[in-house]
Amino acid sequence: VANYKMVKALTKDTSGPRYELNAREVKRFEAEFGEDWDGTMIEYDRDFVDLPLYVANAAYSDDFRTVLQWLNKGNLKERANAKCKDGGYISLLYFAATEKQPDLMSYLLLNGADVNILHFGGDSVLTSSCIDEDNPSETVRLLLSWGAEHIVKGERVTKEGKLVLRQEIDAKGNVEISNLISAELGGRRCEIVSAPKTRDDLVGKTCVVEDYVEISDQYKVRMEFTNEELLLGVGDLKRRDRTPQDP
Repeated sequence: VANYKMVKALTKDTSGPRYELNAREVKRFEAEFGEDWDGTMIEYDRDFVDLPLYVANAAYSDDFRTVLQWLNKGNLKERANAKCKDGGYISLLYFAATEKQPDLMSYLLLNGADVNILHFGGDSVLTSSCIDEDNPSETVRLLLSWGAEHIVKGERVTKEGKLVLRQEIDAKGNVEISNLISAELGGRRCEIVSAPKTRDDLVGKTCVVEDYVEISDQYKVRMEFTNEELLLGVGDLKRRDRTPQDP
């Protein structure tokens, strides 16, 4: 639904490089749900900069130069949290995630973009990205490392809700993503709080959780800076989400 509103808005620009593709996607959606379809609009916040359609189109078309020029013409943090009113209140971070642009996502997050910013339906970027059957795990892992949470209709997803979400993700064939979010620290950036006696040097250092090994109740982690891979117990780690001050 969010993609439909976004893509339909972008078809207003008939000169855009992806106009024909966007028009086909709109026709396909309306053929299934009807031309007069309209979802319920819920505004979860009103205090944001309006993202111009030409910038949204640039983000949707890998035109980083245009996006960066617009971002740096005003308050960078405010613009990093911009939403496109004409495109279903979709955020710039959502555009970047949808188009699998990790570099733009990282730039936005480093400059103050809210990793849990909501679109018109009240879903977070993480939830939408997990459900998107074409989204690679790299995008989801990046969001998780910055502390992204599953939010649906403006509410944090419960354990029961996550099971339902995982079923939907499995149905779309995203088994890797489903397995990743099944564990509490899956995909999270963490600090090592304890380690084997032979590796006291690891305490206080940061890593990213790659996978959960259920049979041994351990996490497979990748150390930051060295890329060393290790198996650590669940109690050896605590979340240390990325922030602009601690990326």
